[in-house]
Amino acid sequence: MSERASIVDESRERVQSAFHNVEDEINKFQKRVEDRTSDFNRKAEKRIKKFQKELRKYDVVQRAESLRDDVTRQLETQGRQFGKQLGSGLESVLSTFQIASRGEIDKLDRKLNRINRRLKALDKSLSQRVTPTPSTPETAVAE
Repeated sequence: MSERASIVDESRERVQSAFHNVEDEINKFQKRVEDRTSDFNRKAEKRIKKFQKELRKYDVVQRAESLRDDVTRQLETQGRQFGKQLGSGLESVLSTFQIASRGEIDKLDRKLNRINRRLKALDKSLSQRVTPTPSTPETAVAE
């Protein structure tokens, strides 16, 4: 029976060793794949940049890039103009229906806050004038 147990133990150790070796080989393979992938990516980037540089030498490509830049600038300008037109159109619609715009509401809010602060200051100064101080004869009579 002990002989059988030792054979089982020996077999188990061999299987574990084989699995360990397989794991090591898989790790080595993954490392090689990662290295080759990063090397491939680096070389591909260099080739792409070189290709782009070579393409820019051609007159057709230069004109296409110039055209792209011009179109981009035009679209940006038209976008800003459209935004301004939309804003003015919206303001005219709001004024037609006598609806205040956000800017007008904000302006009114700021004015109301200033008026409120002034009123509080006036109220405070009036309450200090009306409230008699302890040394005046009025307080002595009222007590």
